[in-house]
Amino acid sequence: MASIEDIARDFTALLRAGEFETAGDRYWAPDVTSIEPAALPGGLCAAVSGIEATRIKRRARFGGARIDEIGIDGPFVTGDQFALFLDMVLIDAASGARQPFTEIALYTVRAGQIAEERYFYG
Repeated sequence: MASIEDIARDFTALLRAGEFETAGDRYWAPDVTSIEPAALPGGLCAAVSGIEATRIKRRARFGGARIDEIGIDGPFVTGDQFALFLDMVLIDAASGARQPFTEIALYTVRAGQIAEERYFYG
């Protein structure tokens, strides 16, 4: 089994490359829990469990925006967790407007898979 450091490095490299779906497919546990600070537009709960629910939440998170730029600091590993500091520029699909977005993501790893992801942003 890969070490948490290896998982954190590979997961982060995939995110830096814009391979968000691949990162999730490779590392999410079947019962992964994904937690936002608040409910999302469209009636999505702040916390969801399972790969498919997490995929749906991830797609809905930014609405019609796409990530144009992404900078990632980390991973910062301690125990069974790693954290990333993400600094992004989102492009609104409808208007083309650019919007900065910053978040901290905390991942908990169990048995070589991400069992929980928790996001912090304002």
